[in-house]
Amino acid sequence: MTGQSGSENRQRQIVRSTRWDEQEFAQLQAIAAYSACSEAEVLRRLVRRANKQIVVSRDLVRAVRQLGNNVNQIARRMNSNEQVRSDELLEAYRELLHAVKIAKS
Repeated sequence: MTGQSGSENRQRQIVRSTRWDEQEFAQLQAIAAYSACSEAEVLRRLVRRANKQIVVSRDLVRAVRQLGNNVNQIARRMNSNEQVRSDELLEAYRELLHAVKIAKS
């Protein structure tokens, strides 16, 4: 041992302070206890395993909402025995493709 303290040997240099409500923090503590690791290690594991879509983007929510609105309008018209134009179906399909593209990004 070279006489350095443990904190001087650590590889992690960045410290982040976060705010939690009681329920969120209790969940974090429960996960840490169940996993037999520290709260910080739980968060590091979550970050290492996560992809960009761990939190749903506003763009994706907006795209899916628009798609849902158009599909509901089409279904309502079909259930009323009204004609649905092919361009309306094509637009709904394009919105679906757009939502999928956002979800994959």
